[in-house]
Amino acid sequence: MGLCSSMHHGTDLSASLRLKAVQIFQKIDKENKGVIDKKTTQQFWQSNFAKINTDALFKAVDFDNSGDITIQEWLTFWKIVKKTGYTEQEINEELDELMQGKAWVQFRVVDQFIQVDKNRRRSQIPQIVMEEQLLTLRKTKTAEIK
Repeated sequence: MGLCSSMHHGTDLSASLRLKAVQIFQKIDKENKGVIDKKTTQQFWQSNFAKINTDALFKAVDFDNSGDITIQEWLTFWKIVKKTGYTEQEINEELDELMQGKAWVQFRVVDQFIQVDKNRRRSQIPQIVMEEQLLTLRKTKTAEIK
């Protein structure tokens, strides 16, 4: 069974959850660069264990270890959270906490999924990121047409 069939049957984010995730990304990306880096992430958390939260976030979400997190990596992470069994309600609550600048929560099951996936011959993560890039392009083109 391919990734596409497994990712689109109940594991995709709802429109409202996706929007909330994008809004948090934009809140961290104050300069509208389309990526978040460790500096802007630490500024987001200010004095709330900023370095610890930032390091944990980047370890979990910066899939290509570039030092920047793209919107596609960010959304891919939340898709993986859902794929590993967290409910929309649980994800929504966590996103609400992040919106308020509260600490990054480590999703141990997600961390395990990512570690196993990185060691697979055919990792799913790059495919999910690519799907997000295509989805973003489609939405941009649709918005331009309107």
